[in-house]
Amino acid sequence: MLTGYFLSNEAPVNKSKPTLFIFERADTFEKLFQPATTTSRKPTVPNFNKEMVVGIALPPTNKPPRLSVSKVFVQDSVLTVRYIRLADTTLTKNPQSFTSQPMLLLAIPKQNVLKTKLVENGKVVETRKKEVTE
Repeated sequence: MLTGYFLSNEAPVNKSKPTLFIFERADTFEKLFQPATTTSRKPTVPNFNKEMVVGIALPPTNKPPRLSVSKVFVQDSVLTVRYIRLADTTLTKNPQSFTSQPMLLLAIPKQNVLKTKLVENGKVVETRKKEVTE
């Protein structure tokens, strides 16, 4: 898990459903995720020589859920990222006075994948084919 980052305002986020990000290079990662300056801890820096980064961003909300990764695996050149989204019952009755962007960032060993599936609470919410860059 990577900590200490926030999502850029320019990030192409789906307004009504989770957004999946896959980063294999530092320059593309740094365009969308910046180190948070409000925390006392330094952000976890991924090693793009050995790792790739998977990011999941949910639509902004004043009732952010609890997110946790349940399983990440590659099978038949398909990377599957499963995560659990639970409503935070303490915020259901007393929402925050501001909106926040719930997200998960994790570094995994570099993989050669053709497709990535994002699975939330057992349901596929996004499937993305690898973009071929020349």
